Parts: sequence; C-alpha cells; structure tokens
Amino acid sequence: MKIKFLATGQSPDYYTVSGETITAHYEGVSETYDLSAFPEAGVFQSADPVNGITAIKHVDRIDGELKVTLCQQVIAGQYPDRKAHWRESEWMDSESYDPQACHAIPTGMASVDDYEIVRGTDVAGFDGWTVRKKAEEVA
Repeated sequence: MKIKFLATGQSPDYYTVSGETITAHYEGVSETYDLSAFPEAGVFQSADPVNGITAIKHVDRIDGELKVTLCQQVIAGQYPDRKAHWRESEWMDSESYDPQACHAIPTGMASVDDYEIVRGTDVAGFDGWTVRKKAEEVA
C-alpha cells in the first residue's frame, strides 16, 4: 500500500498500518479501516472519523495497488519573517511511515537552510507540525 499525507488543521495523533488496514489514533480513541475490499476503480465516499476527526481523505486502487491519502496536522510556520505553507507529501510505501515524523512538506522556505520541522503550538493554542529557526547550538 502507498500512502501520502495532506497537511490539515486537524488530524489523528498517529496511525498504525498493517497490510491494507490502517488504524487512526486520536486522544486515546482508535478507529480501524480495513481497506482490503476496496475495489479497482472504486469511488471513495468517506470514512468514519476517529473521535470526530477526519483521518482518510481519499482512497484509490490502481493496477491492484491501494493508494491512501491521510491527514497530518500542521500549524502556521514559526520562522521569523517567513511564511511557511504546506503541501501534501509524495507517495511512500506504508512500511516507511514514521509516526514521529512530519511527512507533509513545507513550502516558502526556498534558500533557507537553518530551519527545522518540529511539533509546536501556535498562538491560539493549537498543536501540530511547524517550521521554526533551528536552535543555536551551545559550544
């Protein structure tokens, strides 16, 4: 199965993947999606949310391969004088998914080499992945 991540304002905390089954976890609640029966050229309507939060945005099966678009929570960039926006990730093998990493891709950071992607909180108190200036290392 191939997966990619769409940058959204809300998402599950993380996912677990096994074969063609995805489990979304949010605030101690889990929802499991068995996609093994999704047909070739099927039309994805929707998936039940996990604790009110959308987990799956789109599903396709192309030439037998399942392709799933998942949500990943991001917040506004926190790099001084730069507006970081986000775009969806590239397709990846589901086995490569790391729940401790941001897979959505920041934009607006061309020619900036001193930024990092970290979990953060915005001024309204929302948590998510963000872009910030790398912390100075103390010698």
